[in-house]
Amino acid sequence: AAAQFQQFLAKHSKSRLEPQVRYFLGSTQFAQGDYKTALLTQRDLAKDFPDSPRAPDALLSMASSQLELKSIPGAKKTLNELISKYPDSPAAASAKTRLNALK
Repeated sequence: AAAQFQQFLAKHSKSRLEPQVRYFLGSTQFAQGDYKTALLTQRDLAKDFPDSPRAPDALLSMASSQLELKSIPGAKKTLNELISKYPDSPAAASAKTRLNALK
């Protein structure tokens, strides 16, 4: 699936679907255990499309990758950023729960 998402992005680089496709690309990378690449994919999505409905989810996924990479301070920072930027999102509610678990 990751290869097909990458092909789509290469062929349709300004598509309105780009944030969605990038999010799912990062999800497939995470599922394959490629946490560093998944982290970068989701980071770039959140940076390039901060107004996308997928941006909060991308930050939550970033924190998951950081936790898998044993970067607890990085994960806490990302979760706090998510809560600050997107306080009313469902992802922010999940971020609060995860932060409490990390204390």
